[in-house]
Amino acid sequence: MTPQPPSPEPTGYILPLPPLPPAAPVDLDAYSHDPGRTVLDRAAVEYRLAGRGENGSAIAVGDLVQPVGEATRQRVTAVDHQTGQITITSDSDTPRTLAGRDVEVVSLAAHPPVPDDLLEGLSLEQARERVTDIASDYGRYPQYTNAYFADWVFGRVVADIHWRNDPAAPVDFPAGQRVLVRPDNRPVYGAINPPTLTAYCTRGSRPGIPTAVWPHQIRLEG
Repeated sequence: MTPQPPSPEPTGYILPLPPLPPAAPVDLDAYSHDPGRTVLDRAAVEYRLAGRGENGSAIAVGDLVQPVGEATRQRVTAVDHQTGQITITSDSDTPRTLAGRDVEVVSLAAHPPVPDDLLEGLSLEQARERVTDIASDYGRYPQYTNAYFADWVFGRVVADIHWRNDPAAPVDFPAGQRVLVRPDNRPVYGAINPPTLTAYCTRGSRPGIPTAVWPHQIRLEG
């Protein structure tokens, strides 16, 4: 049997996109760190300036980074969100300070998984501090502070809450879990018909996410 040639690609409804023009050189001197905001690595700064390329990363203590133009990788031991400076060190090198934009993050700091019973036995103040650590990814996103969670209270999940309330989706909040809740009826992440509650979900990818749920799904404590 004579082999048949493959069918031609469908045509007529596929609009090929022209290739992107070569990226213009990025003037890193045009970037200035916003005091108190995330400290960005080189790739993230270039992405912010040019709007294309690798997304890069915000920097946190414990990250493994590689200084631009160097072959060695070093660990971040301090991050100054006011100045945008970081301190790095290795086993064979003395600590040194440089701008976040002068390194690229190679590997994010490792942290143990967050257990579902994380908040059991904690006071409200302790729970807010613990969730602040998680939400900020241990300092990577400094906008999450104790003040951010100051008006959050304890709640108890009545029954399993699935992602987007889809029974086939993963469970965001297991039944009986103690969680932090913001009971102010503000719509978050697609919930357009308040009243809602906002609970902080730690089951998803790091560092978790504030998730809107219906009031009957979580019983407020106290």
